[in-house]
Amino acid sequence: MKSFLSLGIGKSSAILEAPKPASGILPHQEEESLAYLWVELTKSEAGCCKILSEVRNYGEAVKDTQEAEEKLLKDLGASGLAAVSPQMQQATDEYLSVVMEMKAKSEETSSVVQQVMGDPVKQYHALYEPLDALRRRRDAQLVVVQKCQDKLDRLKLKGKRTTDVIVERDSAQRQLKEINGQLLTEAKKFHSMRQPLLQPCIQAYIQTLVDYYGTANSLFSNFIQTSRGAHQIKDAEYEATMGDHLRKIKSLKIVAT
Repeated sequence: MKSFLSLGIGKSSAILEAPKPASGILPHQEEESLAYLWVELTKSEAGCCKILSEVRNYGEAVKDTQEAEEKLLKDLGASGLAAVSPQMQQATDEYLSVVMEMKAKSEETSSVVQQVMGDPVKQYHALYEPLDALRRRRDAQLVVVQKCQDKLDRLKLKGKRTTDVIVERDSAQRQLKEINGQLLTEAKKFHSMRQPLLQPCIQAYIQTLVDYYGTANSLFSNFIQTSRGAHQIKDAEYEATMGDHLRKIKSLKIVAT
């Protein structure tokens, strides 16, 4: 069974297939360590799935926001309001300049977020495939040991010679223990590598968001200050004018319905 990422982003029903229990065959401490480690691996994989889902959603949100801004400007132009109001025309032009400046930043942010978070998580998951192959080898060898033990038990019940079967079982158990030890070592290594890999990715992700929102805040703040200064509207007058417009909008039947 493949893991979360190979089955698709966000499918919480999928889980990493855990190694088969080998109670009474392998040392209890090793069994317990492997079981606990696999629970942690499962949690980490689930977390990575959520990260991939959020990265995808965030990229789409940035794109949708940009498209919504452009549509708003298009609707303002089609409304004809700018034709009867020089102030509206000037504000629309200034707003357009800000939105167009943000377009490149929006596209860059969507791309960079995928590069610094989405792609590394997917690439890291490729390391899980050899680990899962080792887990399958271990489970297959466990079946061999169990069959040998079953055969030995049947021979004992019948009072027949068991020497050859005991040798076969002991050999199979040694192979199982060797594979199980290798799986435990590789699983620990796989799990421990995740944080060092993701740490710089998360830092780059946060820096990208800071850059995006910092640019947006700077551009829109400058737009508001320039617009108010150009029109020489005081804060109190501006708020009163906007309040009047909002009251008129709310009184429209289309808003009421």
